[in-house]
Amino acid sequence: EHVPSPLAIKMSRRPEHLNPPDIFYDEMEAKKYAYSTRMMEIQSKMSERAMELLNLPDHPCHILDIGCGSGLSGEVLTENEHIWVGLDISKAMLGVAIEREVMGDLIYADAGDGLMFRPGSFDACISISA
Repeated sequence: EHVPSPLAIKMSRRPEHLNPPDIFYDEMEAKKYAYSTRMMEIQSKMSERAMELLNLPDHPCHILDIGCGSGLSGEVLTENEHIWVGLDISKAMLGVAIEREVMGDLIYADAGDGLMFRPGSFDACISISA
């Protein structure tokens, strides 16, 4: 098991500097992240901005959310009438997404291993805070 050095803990507040996401985001951390009003606001703003940059058409699109976590960004996609599939490396984060009853389909996978989708399966892709 990866154990961060005391210096790494002191010098960094970013989770990826402490442990890999599948280890860092245990059940407790996943819930803290998903129910933090600060994180909800940040994820929402970043997701809205991603959709602006994608310049999506005025009809529902099929969107892949890489590193979907607890589904915060996916909720923004749903609010904008898009259909989405999310994948994440953290079982605990996906568990929170299920608990929160997000509307997207969820897949437990490591994006670093490559994606299992055929080219053209999605109209767009986002990855917010992954």
